[in-house]
Amino acid sequence: MALIDLNGERLGYDRAGSGEKLLLIHSLGTAAWLWGEQIRRWSARFDVIAVDARGHGRSTRNGGFTVRDVAGDLAALLDAFGGQPARVVAISMGGPIAAHLIDLAPQLVSRLVIAGSFATQGEAGAVRAATIEKTIREGSMEAYARFYAGDTLVEDGDPAHVGELVASIAGMSADAYVEAARSVFTADVVELYKAVKVPTRVVVGTRDNRTPPKLSQEIAALIPGADYVEIEGARHLSNLDRPDGFHAAVDPFLLAD
Repeated sequence: MALIDLNGERLGYDRAGSGEKLLLIHSLGTAAWLWGEQIRRWSARFDVIAVDARGHGRSTRNGGFTVRDVAGDLAALLDAFGGQPARVVAISMGGPIAAHLIDLAPQLVSRLVIAGSFATQGEAGAVRAATIEKTIREGSMEAYARFYAGDTLVEDGDPAHVGELVASIAGMSADAYVEAARSVFTADVVELYKAVKVPTRVVVGTRDNRTPPKLSQEIAALIPGADYVEIEGARHLSNLDRPDGFHAAVDPFLLAD
């Protein structure tokens, strides 16, 4: 198990391959495990790094969770690993985190893919965070995790993914999940996206019910020069739901020279 101490936290990460760096940013409630298939495929070309965000997976949450603090952790990690620019693939909450990473350390990002994310959810984001907190406080992380997995993954996907997602969310403390959800769903990175200057592709599953395609279309419209691709039949975690479709949408852009 790989661990690194940064910014008062001990962060778990997975790393494989060699060459140009590729940083993977996971979704709320998951961790580096989410990218297992992508690490397998992309490590033939890149030095792939997938980090557990604060309070997720193997990582501590000593200083609390904010989207910007997580971005600062990733910047510090890339600096610790040599400070070269990395290509970045970010899913769901990874979108706002990536926006803050570019704002904090633009020299560390050379190319960006954002999957199933948003620029802002406005008042709906605060309501969503409050609803999540109420559901968890009145029930349990296990019950919430099972509901979330059933409502998020495709019905005909790999059954192992359901177990992985449930275990990942249920393994978090309620306080850590609620704090992260509050920071993520109230994030507004509209102006940060407008300032992005690196080549960017935005992808989303056609059946994404958590961050519907309209929200990804808004991101693509905000980032200068960004393009937009839909992944047929995928829901929110498109890399799990339709891995071949995900790679067909992402790889021609990500692997381009």
